[in-house]
Amino acid sequence: MNKNINIPKLIIGVVYKSKDGTWRGFCSPFDISCTAKTSKQAMKITDSLVKAYIDGLCKYDFPLNMAVKELSDEEDKIVFKKVREYVIKDITRKMTENLKRFQTESKINTFEIKDNIKISGQYSFLSINLPAFAERKHVFNSYKI
Repeated sequence: MNKNINIPKLIIGVVYKSKDGTWRGFCSPFDISCTAKTSKQAMKITDSLVKAYIDGLCKYDFPLNMAVKELSDEEDKIVFKKVREYVIKDITRKMTENLKRFQTESKINTFEIKDNIKISGQYSFLSINLPAFAERKHVFNSYKI
């Protein structure tokens, strides 16, 4: 028996230098975040938090109230607005340049935004291709995705 589950279609991981001088990492749409001394540490911690969160989502069949959550940190929300604008423009550009490659490519897209703060990260359209999901691919065999 197949079940429909609430697997997010677009996952965005972000790292940026916070106003307080630390590095923050967060992931949308999970509202997962951390603070670290370096950008590499922030991304590593965020990645491990996402993997643990996905394990929990898998265990409970991706309940909507946990699979898609608004960001709670105000500074993250400001940064995410800039990131979201960039991702939308990047998607539009890629679709315009080569629709076939855009639709069939399964790579994770990376970005770096030049702003008054340093922002970098990655996004994937079909979240099942993200490493955190790919490592758990066997979990999705009984679901309609």
